[in-house]
Amino acid sequence: MRLLVFDDDAAVGRLISRIAEMAGLEAHAVTDAEAFRCGLRAAPPQVVVLDLQLGGTDGVQQLRHLADQRYRGSLILMSGCDSRVLATTRALAESLVLTVEAVLAKPIRVAELEEVLRRLQHGVQPPTAERLLEAMRGGEMRLDFQPVVTRRPRTLKQLEALIRWDHPTQGLLLPGTFLQTAEANPAVIDAMTEWVVIATTHSYTFLAEQGVRVPIAVNVSQQNLYDLTLPDRIEYRLRRAGMPAEHLCCELTESAAFQDAARSMDVLTRLRLKGMQLAIDDFGTGYSSFKLLRQMPFSAIKVDRSFVADVTTSWDSRAIVKSIIDLARNMEMECIIEGVETEETAALLESFNAGALQGYLIARPMPVEGIVPWLAEWMEPAQPSAATRHKAAQKDLSTVLSASPC
Repeated sequence: MRLLVFDDDAAVGRLISRIAEMAGLEAHAVTDAEAFRCGLRAAPPQVVVLDLQLGGTDGVQQLRHLADQRYRGSLILMSGCDSRVLATTRALAESLVLTVEAVLAKPIRVAELEEVLRRLQHGVQPPTAERLLEAMRGGEMRLDFQPVVTRRPRTLKQLEALIRWDHPTQGLLLPGTFLQTAEANPAVIDAMTEWVVIATTHSYTFLAEQGVRVPIAVNVSQQNLYDLTLPDRIEYRLRRAGMPAEHLCCELTESAAFQDAARSMDVLTRLRLKGMQLAIDDFGTGYSSFKLLRQMPFSAIKVDRSFVADVTTSWDSRAIVKSIIDLARNMEMECIIEGVETEETAALLESFNAGALQGYLIARPMPVEGIVPWLAEWMEPAQPSAATRHKAAQKDLSTVLSASPC
C-alpha cells in the first residue's frame, strides 16, 4: 500500500512517512503542489495525507484537484485549525465524492495516526458511541503505562496512563481507532475520562502496595474542559481511592487548552487549586501565544515528538527544542521530552539539560504489572558491580595513603 503526504513542513512530512513505513506502507512526502500532482500521476497512492494549510496553496484547492482526477483512494486530512474548519473541510471533501478516512488535528499524535493506518490495512471500521460505552462497562478497556525518567541520576519521575481497547475480535486497539468517536459525543468522552481516572487510582494503589509511589499523568480531552464539574469529579475519585492529588497530572494539548481560553482558565485553575499538576502536551506545534501560556496554570511542558524525531540532524529542530527547554526552566516548569528513541538523541537532549525523557529508548507502554519488574531492571545499570566497587575502594585507599604524612 502506497501513501503520499503533502505538507509544506518537511519535518512533519518525514515524521508521517516514518510512521507509515514502520506500519509497513510505502511512503513518500512532498512539500509543493507540483510535486504532489506528479506523485499522484507517477505512482498513484492508495492513501493521501493532506495538510490544509500549505503556504502557496491550500488543502481545499488540492481537494478539488483530487476530485477532478477522480481519486478513489483514502484521504486523511490534517490541520492545526480549529475543529469547525476541519469538520467543514471534511464535509466539502465528501461532497466531492472523496473518501475521508480520518480528520486529524495537529500536532499529529503518533498512536492516533498508527491506528488510522492499521484500520486502513485491515478494514477496521470506527466503533459507534454505544459500542464504546459497552466496552467500558464490559471490562474491555485497559490502561498501559509509559515511564518518564531522568538518567543522571536514574529516577522514575512519572508514568503516563494510555488507554487501550482489548477488542474481542479485532485485538488490541489504540486510541486513534476510537477517540474521534468518543470526542464527538460529550457523554462518551466524559464517561471515558471518568473511567481513565478511576483505573488510574486503582493502578496507583497497586503500585503503592509494592513500594512505587510516583505521579501518574492522564490525558484530558478538549471536550472535557466544557464541563465545569470536572475538577470536583476528579477530586472525588482521588479522595475516595486515597491517591494524593499532587500525584495526578492532567495532560492536554496546547490547541485544546487555548481553544476557549476563558473556560480553560476556569477548569484548569481549579484543578491546580485542588493540588493536581497540569502539563501542556505537544508543545510547540499549536498556535498559542506566550501571553496565554503565562496566564494558564501549567506546571509542566511536554515537547512534541515531531521536533525530537530529527533533533540530531536538523538545526531548526535543535534550536526549537533547546529554546523550549530553556523556556520551561526560566518559567520554573518541568520539561518532558517525548519520542526519545535513540541514545544519540537522549545524549544531545541531556546536554541541553532536558528535564525528563520519555520514549521507546526508555520503555514502551506496558501493563501496570510490568512496571515493578521493569523498574528493577532499569535501575540496575545505575548500581556499580562488585568489581567496580572493589576497584573504587582500592583507588580511594591509595589516594588516602599517598596523601598521608606518614
